[in-house]
Amino acid sequence: MSIEKVVERFYEAHNARDAAAVAALYAPDASHEEIAQRKVKQGPKEIATGLERFFGWFPDASWTPERRAVGANGVAMMSYLLKATLKSQMGPIAPREQAISLRGVHLLVIRDGLIHRSEDYWDADTFQRQLNHV
Repeated sequence: MSIEKVVERFYEAHNARDAAAVAALYAPDASHEEIAQRKVKQGPKEIATGLERFFGWFPDASWTPERRAVGANGVAMMSYLLKATLKSQMGPIAPREQAISLRGVHLLVIRDGLIHRSEDYWDADTFQRQLNHV
């Protein structure tokens, strides 16, 4: 599968809120790092579990890719806009229909049609402000 096709399927699966379909795009030894949280998930199963939790909090989450840069070396970078509404308890944060509008960047390292590493860059302060907005 081409790099462009992997990127297309990556966002299709996210927007379908299908954690298993996202995980299927990853190599068995892949990792995903949430830079803002300093958390790394290892392997497709951990990646899917994290997404399932996220989709539970934000069942209407949608990512709109905005700009994309794809290199011949298997690296793809996409800026995106995430929009979502908090619908269930997220740790100490009670759901009050808080609307999230968050810009970020995904970096994917793709080899042989699979994602071997992904990194997600977004601003934790902006996210917290939106969650705590009354």
